[in-house]
Amino acid sequence: MGLCQGMPGKIPVVEKDFIFAAVSEELGGIFAVCVLLICLGCFIQFMMIAVSMQAVFYKLIAFGLGIEYIIQVFLTVGGVTKFIPSTGVTLPFVSYGGSSILSTFILFGMIQGLYILKRNDEEELEEEAS
Repeated sequence: MGLCQGMPGKIPVVEKDFIFAAVSEELGGIFAVCVLLICLGCFIQFMMIAVSMQAVFYKLIAFGLGIEYIIQVFLTVGGVTKFIPSTGVTLPFVSYGGSSILSTFILFGMIQGLYILKRNDEEELEEEAS
């Protein structure tokens, strides 16, 4: 319908569970695909960090957090598009909800910490080599 011309108020629980439907209606399919591509890009970045970690423990943490993130996106988008039954899981950084945003910030903070650990390990190896 176009920006500010849709009727997202007719969508039940639009602020939390069905925010992706409202975003798609108001901003169009291209913007909805861009939101999904951003989520996919974050997941790929998580997997790249997991693969590059030296310690198996950190590798498994990064892998698990990445899988948790993409499953949360899949449950939300799949429920909105009626691909799977709606579960009530929120879309990370898009849906309304303090605990969801806080937990997603913690997830991204842990991944950032693992990236910093990886970078520090690489710098130490370069110093030992020279």
